[in-house]
Amino acid sequence: MNDNKLTLVEHLEEMRRRLIISLIAIIVGTIVCIIFWQDIIYSILMAPLDELEEGLFLLSVTEGFYTQIKTAFIGGLIISSPIVLWQIILFLLPALYKNEKKIFWCVFITSVLLFVLGVGFAYKYVLILGLKFLLVDFSGGLTPMISAAKYISFVITFLFPFGIVFEIPVVTYVLTKKGIITSQSLRKKRQYVVLIIFILAAALTPPDIISQVMLALPMLLLYEISIIISILIDKRKKT
Repeated sequence: MNDNKLTLVEHLEEMRRRLIISLIAIIVGTIVCIIFWQDIIYSILMAPLDELEEGLFLLSVTEGFYTQIKTAFIGGLIISSPIVLWQIILFLLPALYKNEKKIFWCVFITSVLLFVLGVGFAYKYVLILGLKFLLVDFSGGLTPMISAAKYISFVITFLFPFGIVFEIPVVTYVLTKKGIITSQSLRKKRQYVVLIIFILAAALTPPDIISQVMLALPMLLLYEISIIISILIDKRKKT
């Protein structure tokens, strides 16, 4: 732990400084996204719709404005996230011991990579399947008129759970290290976990079986990987 202990006032001042830097980074990121808003919409968010030859519509006078601001703000959060995360790290690191810092860096880097992997997997492979199922297979021959605002919200709520779900191995690692769970308990409760996984997949994805299965399968695989991680940690504790 850092020998230079800070007073409560100094801690609050340090937190305030980190928050201001993070806020400035988010504002700058949002401004950049406002400037390149059309590129974000057409090249990234609407790319899956282009494959289905579908477009977006504005269903109210203000919807275009709110969609632009919402998209720019979310894009700003994504762009500024490295700076924001770095400010959080700088605030937390002085409170950790040397051995804890090594574990922290491993957990942090792995968490970020798994989250990005989860979102990337959902965007690349699952989103287009979900949209095809909902807009083509279940359209009943009707012509979809997709609200721009609702589509953006749909994409965000669709992708985010995949990033969270891919954190299962990291959560398992931390809980096993703390002794809260063991590999034996994970194996014993496998059947219950499988049921919970499919319930979560149904709750976190749109009401189509393809998206639910595409979320449930990685969760099952990650759970099995988590059991292996837990077994290795348990063995290391015994030696």
